[in-house]
Amino acid sequence: MFYLVILSTFITVFLLTYVIIRFIKSKQKAVSRIKQYINTDQIHEDKRKAPNREYKVGLGIISRGIGHARFLDNYKKETQRKLIRAHLLLKAEEFMTISLILMVVFGFLTFLASNSILLSIFVSILGWLFPSIFLKARIKKRLKTLNEQLSDAIVLMSNSLKAGYSFFQSVDIISKEMTGPIAEEFAFMQKEVNLGLTTEKALENLVARIKSDDLELVVTAVLIQRQVGGNLSEVLDNISTTIRERVKIKGEVKTVTAQGRASGFIISILPLVLGLILFVINREYMILLFTNPLGIAILGFSVLMELIGIYFISRIVKIEI
Repeated sequence: MFYLVILSTFITVFLLTYVIIRFIKSKQKAVSRIKQYINTDQIHEDKRKAPNREYKVGLGIISRGIGHARFLDNYKKETQRKLIRAHLLLKAEEFMTISLILMVVFGFLTFLASNSILLSIFVSILGWLFPSIFLKARIKKRLKTLNEQLSDAIVLMSNSLKAGYSFFQSVDIISKEMTGPIAEEFAFMQKEVNLGLTTEKALENLVARIKSDDLELVVTAVLIQRQVGGNLSEVLDNISTTIRERVKIKGEVKTVTAQGRASGFIISILPLVLGLILFVINREYMILLFTNPLGIAILGFSVLMELIGIYFISRIVKIEI
């Protein structure tokens, strides 16, 4: 009991000290950021120090090593574009470092549990792919939210144009009056124009970042109107009606394909649940799948067939509109 009290006291003191140190450092960081706006010497000094501390607050030596790997430049650029679309404040090197750490940790823990090299390699690959899967899911969710907000944004822009506002004044209204991804993207586009980028290029960058068919339709209409003229508010009203009808049809299709999607989910999750239950009930019986070469082959074939089934079901229930 005495040792337990000592341990609890030590943990409490350690946590309190950690919180105090973090609080002091956060205040120092805030003060230093304020000084950047009032002290030009500090700005030049920060610029000189920037290359040396680029990853000091990041994920360390691994991120620095990945950043220096030139053969990964194309992959890093593509990853950075995905991070921007997902609105994750990470560098591509840091994201790849997280993937690498998960790959090593998953593989090491699996090897300790099963003593199987092949299974460890398979789980390591899953650990590497897990952040990418999360990134794609976040991009998909953000794109869905943006498409749902786009119709309201178009109506707000059309009404602003009818009231006598200019195009960029209506963009500013959207960035201030609305919230979520649509406000963030329009505010970013406005900043690009304020920094000297042409309107056409800023709109093209907006489409390239989001990759939304509905938004591409809006941007195309705006670009054509800026070249040949016309009533932009009327065009936007027609596009808004089209987008609303498309969203309505997508909802109906989603309702019709609900049974197929539920079947695919059940088929994909059922083997994992049954395997976990059997592993808890009879560990010796299930461990052969991970230690015996024949069991590993059967497990790999089962996973392959499962993935093929999931793929075909997803293709059947996915209807493009």
